[in-house]
Amino acid sequence: MYKLFLCFRYLTRKGIVIFPVLAVWLCVSMLIVVYSIMTGFVDRVRDAGKELMGDVVIQSTLASGFPHYHGLQKSLAHLPCVAATAPLISTYGIMNLPEYQTSAEVQVLGIKPAEQSRVSSFGKSLFWQYRAPLDAANDLGGVRFPTTAAKLIAWGRTRLDAALKTYQQHQQAVSKLKPIKGHGWIADIQRHWQVIKREDYRQAQYHMDRVYRDLRFVEKLPPGMSIQSDAQLRAVLIPRAPTFKPPAVALTHYPSAAAAPKNGCVVGIDIGLYSRDRFGHYHRPPGVRFSPVILTVVPITLKSTLASPQSRRFEIIDDSRTKVFTVDRHTVYAPFHVVQKMAFMQQQDLLSGGVRPARCSEIEIRVHHDQNQAAVNRARDQIAAAVRRFTLNHPAMEISGLSVMTWLQEQSQFIAAVDKERDLITFLLGMMSMVVIIVIFLIFFMIVRDKTRDIGIIKAIGGSEMGVGSIFVLYGLLISGAGTLLGVVTGTLFVIHDNWIHDDILWRIFGITIWNRRVYIFSRIPDQVSPHTVLVIAGLAILAGLLGAIVPAMIAASRDPVHALRYE
Repeated sequence: MYKLFLCFRYLTRKGIVIFPVLAVWLCVSMLIVVYSIMTGFVDRVRDAGKELMGDVVIQSTLASGFPHYHGLQKSLAHLPCVAATAPLISTYGIMNLPEYQTSAEVQVLGIKPAEQSRVSSFGKSLFWQYRAPLDAANDLGGVRFPTTAAKLIAWGRTRLDAALKTYQQHQQAVSKLKPIKGHGWIADIQRHWQVIKREDYRQAQYHMDRVYRDLRFVEKLPPGMSIQSDAQLRAVLIPRAPTFKPPAVALTHYPSAAAAPKNGCVVGIDIGLYSRDRFGHYHRPPGVRFSPVILTVVPITLKSTLASPQSRRFEIIDDSRTKVFTVDRHTVYAPFHVVQKMAFMQQQDLLSGGVRPARCSEIEIRVHHDQNQAAVNRARDQIAAAVRRFTLNHPAMEISGLSVMTWLQEQSQFIAAVDKERDLITFLLGMMSMVVIIVIFLIFFMIVRDKTRDIGIIKAIGGSEMGVGSIFVLYGLLISGAGTLLGVVTGTLFVIHDNWIHDDILWRIFGITIWNRRVYIFSRIPDQVSPHTVLVIAGLAILAGLLGAIVPAMIAASRDPVHALRYE
């Protein structure tokens, strides 16, 4: 009992103990914040990479692709591990927008949208065919169910009136802004507040546009339609399968039906047609959607020579955001069979008689139990064996150089770089946190020196060496435990509220921007904390406190009581 009494006495009477508590507190909090945010980035990169393509990809080393892909798909469909397959054609080309007098180098992907959505997140990456109606369902899902479409329309109009009023207030505030003359910190503060007012105006405009878009979606529903639940509202608003077919409203953007392009295409969100504000919201000008686009590709023959460029007119019907910048910056999606003809990869009749089979660039595959990477690896081996058997029966495929890889192998170089960056930063911070052991050792060494007479008294009245040593070990445990508890609480709260701290405190009050959403692909800072990570860091912090206390405890236990009582 005396051990615990002395520990609490030293803890409350010695002001110097606040320094090891602060050291443990700051180190634990720092490690939780950094590791949680970096792990969040890594997880988002992994998720984006996994959703970009199927679990397993069959590719050809030849730019001209490989034949008999349809028969190979049928063969793979018989494997128990395969859930879905989708062919894809990849070729490079030029995108020209006549109305904007601009062009860009792009990667043209020919896909079958319904099949592609079953193996990847293509359907969920589309704005007008998925994200916008999903936002409408989320925004309007706060009403009580069951309800009717008429009530949703009435509520949507009420929300639009409120959003319009807020927008007009911010518009008036921005119109009253005057140029700031002079220099100095006062002028800088005034300019910062003007920036805040302009950003608030843009956010009010974005919110008004979103509410108006929500209203447009529900106005398409029959007014008397009964909606029983939020799930039914989502099912009604969100199309079942994506498509490249232009909607009927697209005809209003052309003088006649004959002037409108027959095929639609989807452009990457970062291809340069939309602006992005500091909060990560994309602002879509009304004239971009349904604009005509000319796609030009240069086919590559089976002899690896360039054929004559092929051009087709399309119209932009949607935009895609995969959250992989290199994809969203350079990719245009178009109908599979149209791109196949443009790339000269369709079935062809030969002059000598016979038929040259159609080709594709790759086949993407979704497997069952794809959340388990070990199951994906086993499925990859089964698929590779099936591909080898199919190739033996089709000699024309032997020169195609087919490879079978998982999505992790396909993007291993990119993901490994992010993993190593996270581990390196964590290692460096962990090395810096070793100062906890040194701080606790030095402070405990000073306490042992100051409490030499107390140690002599305890040993003189019968205290054992083990008992004296355990006093300081327990002392170190209490100090590291207190600092760890504070670090876990503050670190967790910081991560959970990091977006609010960044936007409403650092930027709005101090004008500091650390996370620029115009640059990064993710619009929110990761704000999830792993309980396992917290437990590991807390355990290591307590262990560090014990290690720092062991040597002073051994010194205290080895004190001779006679010399200790004479110590001054």
